[in-house]
Amino acid sequence: MRREGRTETAFSLLVSLSLLFCLNRFVAPAAQARRAPTTLEQELAFYPSGRMLKPLASGFHNALADILWLRAIQYYGEHRKTDLVFDKAAHVFRVLTDLDPHFVEAYRFGALVVVEDARDPKAGYALLRKGILENPDRWELPFDLAFHHFLRGEHGWAASYFRRAARLNPGNERVARFAAFAEKRRGGLDASEEMWEEILQTTENERFREAAEFALLGIQAARDTTALAEAAREFRDRTGRFPRAPEALVGAGLLARVPPEPFGERYVIHPITGEVRSLFLLAREVRRDLHVLKIVADAFREARGRAPANLEELVVAGMLEAIPSPWGVEYFLDGVSGAVEARSAAAGFVLRGPQLDVEGRGRA
Repeated sequence: MRREGRTETAFSLLVSLSLLFCLNRFVAPAAQARRAPTTLEQELAFYPSGRMLKPLASGFHNALADILWLRAIQYYGEHRKTDLVFDKAAHVFRVLTDLDPHFVEAYRFGALVVVEDARDPKAGYALLRKGILENPDRWELPFDLAFHHFLRGEHGWAASYFRRAARLNPGNERVARFAAFAEKRRGGLDASEEMWEEILQTTENERFREAAEFALLGIQAARDTTALAEAAREFRDRTGRFPRAPEALVGAGLLARVPPEPFGERYVIHPITGEVRSLFLLAREVRRDLHVLKIVADAFREARGRAPANLEELVVAGMLEAIPSPWGVEYFLDGVSGAVEARSAAAGFVLRGPQLDVEGRGRA
């Protein structure tokens, strides 16, 4: 995807590529001394700051920013398809926007990745505030910052930035309405859905559209799991146990039908807690957890010269805040091989490769 309003000559691109080559000549030895051969992620991580690059680019910083933009998109695409870990994203987009402070698309997409995918709201907020300072006439940046604050229940900040966006774009009635939502602390799925719909209908960025479509499917799944969980509790009150599958709720007359899972998977009910999850979203969360735990375990091995005996040792060492346990799934570390696996004996779940499979789907 090319940036709107941007044209580069072959000469400027050649100069920028040459600059990147020269920079890699400096940073590669340090990387090689500590790591295996450079991957895309390691290459991005070792870029110096954009403020350092900008004077070196000798007037070609916009063309260089375009190249880094393509590399950033490649980084995002790789991790979206594999481990869902985006720990270098904040650094990448800081460098990119240092080089071109008026690249609004980089602030917006970068913040979306950092807040929603990397789960680092503080860094995402900082990126958008930087964009607002550099581009005070663009309403989209305070709107995005308000949006992220709103989704996290930070209504005071959300209202402030929505009002700022409304002043910059007075003809947009939805922005003014969102400001009212935030001022009245009206959160919930309906308001979130309306905001994502606004992004879906107004953006021309393919990646924003994908994020909005994904979020809207997630909102539908949240509605469905809430209804299923309520029915599952009523089932338990009648029978003394939770149903093994959502279909049992139909058989008991508690639901007219099982809603279709919006991602094409199915809903599952935990037999002990009654928690209802989309199997697609659960598998996605577990897959990310496994990669993060493996990264932390490898860092422990590099720092201590040995593998951790178990995941609890990573918590004691201060390298992990807590061991995650989504839907009762347990993670185990092999102290010899360093492999991390996930399983849930209660529900019959095992992890095979990158997908979460279900053994014995169970009956009502």
